[in-house]
Amino acid sequence: MQLDGMGFVLLFAGLSFATALLALAASAWICTGRRGTARGPAGYDVIRRYEFREGYLLSDADANDVFLPEGLNRAAAWDDLSNSLSVLGPTMPDLMTALAARGESFLQVGHLGDDALAVSGEVEHDRLVITVTPTDDSSSRLPVQRSALMAMQREILDLRNAVDLTPIAMWRESADHRLVWANSPYYQLVEQLAEGDAPLGWPLPRVFADHFTPPPDDGTPRRCSLPGGIRDAPLCFEVTAHPQIDGTTLFSAHPIDRLVTAETALRNFVQTLSQTFAHLPVGLAIFDKTRKLVLFNPALLTLSTLEPEFLSGRPSLGVFLDQLRERQRMPEPKNYRAWRDEISRLEQGARDGTYQELWTLPTGQSYRVIGRPHHDGAVAFMFEDISSEVSLTRQFRSDLDLYQAVLDDSEDALAVFSNDERLVMSNDRYAALWGTDPRETLGEISLTEATRQWQADCVPDGVFGDIRSFSDRTRDRSVWAGEMKLLSGARIAAHVAPLRGGAMSVRFRPLPTDAPAVSPAPLLDVLTRHAD
Repeated sequence: MQLDGMGFVLLFAGLSFATALLALAASAWICTGRRGTARGPAGYDVIRRYEFREGYLLSDADANDVFLPEGLNRAAAWDDLSNSLSVLGPTMPDLMTALAARGESFLQVGHLGDDALAVSGEVEHDRLVITVTPTDDSSSRLPVQRSALMAMQREILDLRNAVDLTPIAMWRESADHRLVWANSPYYQLVEQLAEGDAPLGWPLPRVFADHFTPPPDDGTPRRCSLPGGIRDAPLCFEVTAHPQIDGTTLFSAHPIDRLVTAETALRNFVQTLSQTFAHLPVGLAIFDKTRKLVLFNPALLTLSTLEPEFLSGRPSLGVFLDQLRERQRMPEPKNYRAWRDEISRLEQGARDGTYQELWTLPTGQSYRVIGRPHHDGAVAFMFEDISSEVSLTRQFRSDLDLYQAVLDDSEDALAVFSNDERLVMSNDRYAALWGTDPRETLGEISLTEATRQWQADCVPDGVFGDIRSFSDRTRDRSVWAGEMKLLSGARIAAHVAPLRGGAMSVRFRPLPTDAPAVSPAPLLDVLTRHAD
């Protein structure tokens, strides 16, 4: 069981209180009788008087009597009393035997702890009387029951064991900074830091003395490190000081080696992440569950144009977006309420892992903003400058529109098929010739489907099969020409040419009615025949 500093202060206070009670009880082993007082032969105040006849106890038995056992047997009380009083002197059993056998009176002075007691024995009429009297003033003593005394002894033992078995080193210093008490972990710490095998002497050294200038505030932990750990690593502690009423100060040193190791590992991990993020061109901003900025990389400084001091101050998400708006690093909202709703949607979308938008800035730049949820309610936002990508895409689209315009201006109907036989390009003449505009479904119509459509509008001819077989060729893909006839009677010349990457083009040109027939042959032969 782990206890904090305040718990050990209460534990130590309980130990001190129990020790005081035990000392008080030890000084009051013999309590004053309730029957009044009498005068013994030496003139001392009688606190215990035992009267026997033929070994049988006649006087009243007191429950607080420490010299007689519990469950008193009056017939054996003489022997029990003789054994108990032997602690005051080894001759007590012989003196009581002489009193019982020959009536020899005696007076014996002994010590029970720090208390001096006088024991006298004499014969009064037919009775043997034993009296136990303190030799000093007993007015300050209080009666303590045997069971209460034993309970306090057990409690003190438990408290001492608890203080010694705890991993927390505890010690107490006097007002002049002398060590007056320490528990077992403190002894072990001193032995661990001691040089050589020299025996420890009292007072023990103050191992944390260099860390107490100035002394720590009451109850405020102070981190201290001592040399001598495993692999030369320092021993780390959190030390607290608690002034006591008697002018002393109780200290406790809680070992935090594992905590320091974990903090160091976390710090190194964060540094590694920071170094990794530092080389990313994407701006990164991570907000914790309270929506405070906890991590960012240098790219965010460049993309947001915000100062490092501002970002290091851990601004909230709302303040961060406000600054982006002022720096024109986000689209200008139409109105303030809609903009605040957008912030709420942005945060909710990022928490759900669905937020992704393209920001077109007033400066003409384009940012891709992505929000991703993290564990424990955190949210990460990534800002990527895709202005070059957007510009390239726009230029590509512009070039495609230009090429399409050139194709549409051509007098021939044109169709281009990719290497996987998919229609990827056509023009207006193609749509007018075949009665359909495939530009809305580019990439979906295959060469086979296109030739079937052409064949449905033409007189059956083998030229369509030749066109399909042309796309299957890997060699000898030279320019080729053929003729097809529409159901309306119009004649069309089809020119097939290979393109780079395995693609092919098919060009359709209407023929005059008096033009010679075009048979499937290489285009060079066709042109030569027309020239003849």
